Amino acid sequence: MLQSRGITDLISAEKEAQGRIEEARKRKNKRLKEAQNEAKTEIEHFKGDRDQRYKSLEQQQLGNRNQMTEESNRTTQVQIGDLKNQYETSKEALLERILTLVCDIKPESHINVRID
Repeated sequence: MLQSRGITDLISAEKEAQGRIEEARKRKNKRLKEAQNEAKTEIEHFKGDRDQRYKSLEQQQLGNRNQMTEESNRTTQVQIGDLKNQYETSKEALLERILTLVCDIKPESHINVRID
């Protein structure tokens, strides 16, 4: 009887140990899941922060690009206006010079021409 009581004590102790091991595994799995969820939350927060910083830098660069484009357009318009003014002021003088060269003909013989 003592032997069977010792065996039953061992079996019950083994079952109790298995129960404790199972509880420890459950607690461990629960802690792992909590850690994973916490890590996911932290990663999402970090990603959102980085996305926000990227978008603000992108907007800043686009703003600078738009400002540079507008300034370039203004400079181009000023230069076009200057060229038009130069054209208008020198147009008459150029036409006069061309007409003078075309109309002022001085006939000369070519140096290879022989007159016999």
